[in-house]
Amino acid sequence: MHGDTDFTNPPRRRTGALAVIRDETGAVLMMQKGYKNGTFGLPGGCAHGDEAPHLACGREVSEETGLVFTPGRLLVVDYVPRNEETSVTEGLNLVFDGGTVPSNAVIVLPEPPPGEEPELIGYEFVPLDQLSELAGGHTERRVRAAVAALEDPSRHPAFLVEGRPVPVGAV
Repeated sequence: MHGDTDFTNPPRRRTGALAVIRDETGAVLMMQKGYKNGTFGLPGGCAHGDEAPHLACGREVSEETGLVFTPGRLLVVDYVPRNEETSVTEGLNLVFDGGTVPSNAVIVLPEPPPGEEPELIGYEFVPLDQLSELAGGHTERRVRAAVAALEDPSRHPAFLVEGRPVPVGAV
């Protein structure tokens, strides 16, 4: 039954822990990534070994924004396959509710270590109707799925593959 899985040496997977933080107008906080040619993504990052995703989300968002942060409910699970072209490791991105902050909230980007380029180079509260101008396709789809889950608290977390919904019953 489990002959094809070695539980003592499982495959390497990255766990991303992200948050949707909105301002009072509903605009979503997006972070400009220096290491991704200036593209925008949700605040958050990768969990360390043996770190629970919700704790990683709290740590990463606090490090990236300077906000005192505790994540809320899980909104989205987004599977991202390995990409040989970009060297991205297979992983899961878990998106949590980050609540609402004032649009004039003070966001403090982390200082890079001496001699290194900054990980984050900016941020912006982005209205949903402008999201496609700043975010790549899978990020835009992920954010939209998370906001849809936020707006309907009865919804279960969305399961996506590269930002695309997986139909119920899909094999």
